[in-house]
Amino acid sequence: MVDPRVRSLLLVGLLCCALLVDLALFVSTSDDAREPFDPFRPATLLPIVAGRLHTLESQVRALFDMLAAPYCERAQHEIPTPPPSR
Repeated sequence: MVDPRVRSLLLVGLLCCALLVDLALFVSTSDDAREPFDPFRPATLLPIVAGRLHTLESQVRALFDMLAAPYCERAQHEIPTPPPSR
């Protein structure tokens, strides 16, 4: 059998972990709340997900453009295109 003191210590530790996770979720989502969130009404969930996907897509494109720009410039300087012949 488990000692009652160890059991109460485990319970206190579990409660502290649950409070820390709840506090972390509250802090991380406090700036994102532009409209009230109702998980049982999908009309509020879908625009939030679509907006975040759009933001992610634009950030990935900007990152790709930033990383690819030096290579594009180098390729333009190294391989000159000949003038069209008539």
